[in-house]
Amino acid sequence: MDITLHNITKHFGQFHALNNINLDIASGELIALLGPSGSGKTTLLRIIAGLEFADAGAVYFGGENVIDTPVHQRQIGFVFQHYALFKNMTVRDNVSFGQRVRKDKHRPSKQVMREQADELLELVQLQGLGDRYPHQLSGGQRQRVALARALAISPKVLLLDEPFGALDAKVRKSLRQWLRDIHHRTGVTTLFVTHDQEEALELADRVVIMSGGNIAQVGSVEDVYERPASPLVFDFLGSTNRIEVERKGDFLFCRDERIANYKGSYTGKGSVYVRPGDLRIARAEEDGIQVVFQQVQRNGPLVRATATVTQTGAIISLDIPHLHYDVNLIQPGATQRLKLLQFSLFDDAKETKDNYPDVPVLVGRERIRLA
Repeated sequence: MDITLHNITKHFGQFHALNNINLDIASGELIALLGPSGSGKTTLLRIIAGLEFADAGAVYFGGENVIDTPVHQRQIGFVFQHYALFKNMTVRDNVSFGQRVRKDKHRPSKQVMREQADELLELVQLQGLGDRYPHQLSGGQRQRVALARALAISPKVLLLDEPFGALDAKVRKSLRQWLRDIHHRTGVTTLFVTHDQEEALELADRVVIMSGGNIAQVGSVEDVYERPASPLVFDFLGSTNRIEVERKGDFLFCRDERIANYKGSYTGKGSVYVRPGDLRIARAEEDGIQVVFQQVQRNGPLVRATATVTQTGAIISLDIPHLHYDVNLIQPGATQRLKLLQFSLFDDAKETKDNYPDVPVLVGRERIRLA
């Protein structure tokens, strides 16, 4: 089922929760709505479900406007963060609940409902647990029951609101691939809300990044991570270093230090945004930014360090694979130059076109990748 959102607007008093949201979702896609608290992602999900009413706009399911269609007629499967299972019902009865409350002519027989529930429990890897009660399951198992219940009504669209938010990090990680596998097997158009960047990047076909009731960027995982549309997106998708620069000729300078080659069209002052993993110790003949290391710490396969930029006093961070780590070069107090492997260049003087007056705009869509 394809979904089209057209000019969806929602206010709560003076608070603008959603501002003219437009989005096309292809049938069978797995879409992540990603953003900080208050960005509007859950409100948008609830409007798609019919649990909230938009002040303006339209929601199309397969070309049909369902904005005025009651929630029980939209064929939506909804999974909440806190499971919402019935404590006094067995796991099997929880899964079958959506079918049992249907009108008589649409309600399957008890035997059919039991068989379908057991099939779904097997799908979510809970076979043999149908006679247990929710309190006898772990948090991860309860969330699987909630998903099985949502799938039991054969939904056209599956909506998940922070589905793993109540679980610990290890369980969340194990359930991500499981959810991806379930989606692959069912093919149901799925939208899930999360504020976890890693979760969104690992699971989704496309990511919708929201901020302040607006869509900041929509794209594949590759698009939003490698070609962020603004510093807001760049900063939200992982750690970011910002370095003030000015173009002079074919080079970018930080104050009077030449840090990178640049042959694009942008002139004047701006900011380079570079991820910690895109910095390395520069060779003698290479451009780079001079820093003094402050802290150096081993973190699994990475060496994570903080350093002070000599020219500006700004604090930056870098992640270096342990195999590339040289204790003689990277240690507290050492002065080195860092090469920028790739970066994005933004114009600090301009406003974006996305109602973020305090956010600079990207100078070109492509990140600059150096040899």
